Amino acid sequence: MERIQTNALIIGGGATGLWLLDRLRRDGRSALLLESQALGTGQTIAAQGILHSGLKYSLQGLLTASARQAREMPSLWRKCLEGGSRPDLSKTEVRSQSFYLWGTNSASSKLGMLGARLGLQVTPKAVSPHNAPDILRACPGAIFRVGEQVISCGSFLENLAETNSQQIVQVAREGGVRFIRANDGNVSSAIVTSPNGNQVEVVADWIVLTAGLGNAALRQSAGLDPNKQQTRPLHMVMVQGGLPEFYGHCVDGATTRVSITSARSEQGEIVWQVGGQLAEEGVAKDREILIAKAQRELSSTLPGLNLEAAKWSTYRVERAEGTTVTGGRPESFRVEKDGNLLTAWPTKLVLVPQLVDHLSETVAKRASNISMSSTILADWARPSVAKAPWDRETMWTSVARSASAAA
Repeated sequence: MERIQTNALIIGGGATGLWLLDRLRRDGRSALLLESQALGTGQTIAAQGILHSGLKYSLQGLLTASARQAREMPSLWRKCLEGGSRPDLSKTEVRSQSFYLWGTNSASSKLGMLGARLGLQVTPKAVSPHNAPDILRACPGAIFRVGEQVISCGSFLENLAETNSQQIVQVAREGGVRFIRANDGNVSSAIVTSPNGNQVEVVADWIVLTAGLGNAALRQSAGLDPNKQQTRPLHMVMVQGGLPEFYGHCVDGATTRVSITSARSEQGEIVWQVGGQLAEEGVAKDREILIAKAQRELSSTLPGLNLEAAKWSTYRVERAEGTTVTGGRPESFRVEKDGNLLTAWPTKLVLVPQLVDHLSETVAKRASNISMSSTILADWARPSVAKAPWDRETMWTSVARSASAAA
């Protein structure tokens, strides 16, 4: 069996894995990324692509730890998206430069100066009703615009994968990676198997798990505790048919009732992803009941919206993150270090750069001078980017079960 040596073996081709691969290579490190499915399968491709400024986490009027972690990140992302900082994300599609924020009368009074009062980098700006999008003009509360960008997660993945394609390989779905442990407890190497059965041994200074939900199984296969990971599920709603392009949060007090982002399907039709409290409560609901509830919520929060031509569907996603004592969302990214094996969870897409900074600094502390030979893997398959949920979906509902059925 042939052998490859590298500074870092990254397992998992989502946002964190691809960004880390790019960063390590720019730092002069050798690295190899393994993916058993399509790039971004799971959390990244299912995300709405909102680069949160921290405002969403501060609707209670407090500068929470989550808000502090997020507040510097949108400006860093913006520089990368403009091509002025690394990684160069100038080929990533920015779907919107800003977000609308609107709410019930009970919430609107405190939104205007919230960002400034809390020291956030992005402050909501009031929008007069006649300058608001048509679908917001019938809303009773105040309307604001927030400078939070929304990106296409698919094009983001393509952007990073194209830059580093020779260091990304496809492995078998079952048994694609088998860890070999040394007497000191470290992972000395990994036996990597391609989908057609080719094998190579990879010896790495560091093993970095960036596989999201798959981190737990990978940790278990390495003889580590899989319970260092927790999940927070979502049941997201998708809508298409006669909809305008729109991006916004409707808030009610400290709760985000719905978060709406827009994308275009492969057929060129605008599709809404609808998250927020609706998606969190939807975890306990089946597809039909959640669709009925979504119809009611959108009609309530957007009184001017015409849904006569709408078609509906849903998808589920498990957000994986490091465990907390309470089971609540971690305030920042999480990293578990077990010898030379690092398990990473970004918690939020916007925090990926912070997580990668931490990981790259850790790798730099113990990295030998290795120039990895890529010729051994030249004929291995390269994974494609995962399809967006709306382009995978084949079952769309024109008329949901009556709203009275929504629990």
